[in-house]
Amino acid sequence: MTMFTLLVRDILSDRVLVTRESARLLEGPLATVMLACQEHQNAPDTAQVTVDFDGVGGVAPSFLDELLLVFESVLEAHGGGRKGRLIVANAPTRISLKFEAVARGHAMSIRLLPDGSWLLSDAEDAVPG
Repeated sequence: MTMFTLLVRDILSDRVLVTRESARLLEGPLATVMLACQEHQNAPDTAQVTVDFDGVGGVAPSFLDELLLVFESVLEAHGGGRKGRLIVANAPTRISLKFEAVARGHAMSIRLLPDGSWLLSDAEDAVPG
């Protein structure tokens, strides 16, 4: 599967991401990545995008909540009817009960991948770990 990655530090200058407004700034770049994904990805039913937090010192649950709202909006507008999977690479924070609650609020599951990344996907699409 081709990887489509958005490097957060190229867009946001903050090292600690706590505001919803910061997450909103990722909407345009995420839409661009989603369009590339739609054109090139071989899996017609699922769009997988990676948001890389390399160089970011922390992420708040409110930021993740807004990022998921942005992801859902972009997926609806540009995903071609696909389900979405969001990979959080180089996560600066451990998965906690708060992040799990945010994912559930979006009918998504969140799990830790072997490389330390987070996989956020539709709850019914969760891959057993």
